[in-house]
Amino acid sequence: MKKLLCLLLCLSAIIPFAFAEDAAPEYSLPIDFSGGYKPNPDGFTKDSYEDASLSVKMEKRDIDGVRYDIAWIKVASPTQLRTAIAGKPNQVVAEKPGRMARKMNAVVAINGDFYTQRKDGLICRQGQVFRYILNPEKDVLVIDDLGNLNVFLGSETQSQELVDFLQSGRTIVNAFTFGPAIVKDGKALPLPDTYLTRFDSAERSPRMVIAQKGPLEYVFVEAEGRVQHSKGVTTDQMGKFMEELGVQTAYCLDGGNSCIMLFNGKYYDSNYSSAERGQSDIVYIATAVPDK
Repeated sequence: MKKLLCLLLCLSAIIPFAFAEDAAPEYSLPIDFSGGYKPNPDGFTKDSYEDASLSVKMEKRDIDGVRYDIAWIKVASPTQLRTAIAGKPNQVVAEKPGRMARKMNAVVAINGDFYTQRKDGLICRQGQVFRYILNPEKDVLVIDDLGNLNVFLGSETQSQELVDFLQSGRTIVNAFTFGPAIVKDGKALPLPDTYLTRFDSAERSPRMVIAQKGPLEYVFVEAEGRVQHSKGVTTDQMGKFMEELGVQTAYCLDGGNSCIMLFNGKYYDSNYSSAERGQSDIVYIATAVPDK
């Protein structure tokens, strides 16, 4: 079983290129570690960005002592939902997310799962498999070649479920191991016992979530915490909030002091340069309209 999954994962690193060539949309980006095109400065307002390939609307909500920073995103191509890493694959180095985001020409960016801080998990970035050491106590998020978010809940059947997924014809572009998954099929999921003490999941803390609302439609949400104006949330509270936003799938990335959201190269949350934590990876959205 393990050899079969490894083979399928290796194939998934190749197939997306064929997908991009055979059915290239009007706007697309290569599935590699290059950045996006430079966004059009005229496409920005204070809280939005718009061009032929991309729509981003930023929003802040203050609810019951918690500030939520929200990015509503629509893209023309699944290749516009991208990841970037510090250094080389699996290299234990850190870089400030803001610097990575600006280097990649990100319109909006959030922190990833800080994959170099752990030894296990299914880790894939831009079609390259970095690690396959499944932990049945952890949920896995897979972003496929159609740009869909797929969660595989921690269980003894997780490995077989991933094999079945790959055999269905889908390929893995990005995969994360952090969690928990907090919304599936539009419904909030209760906190699994295996996550009770992991990452302070039952404590009120800063949280970062990546979610999907519909085809090529995403929502990034940060619940700020550990600051005077915002006390943070538990993962259960975050799940209920994401369900209220109407998303179909939502998954927690690294939280706590790793949380950061950037828009147009600047902080959209309450972070500032002296508090920005160096990390191993980010998730970002880029325009696919070639810059002049």
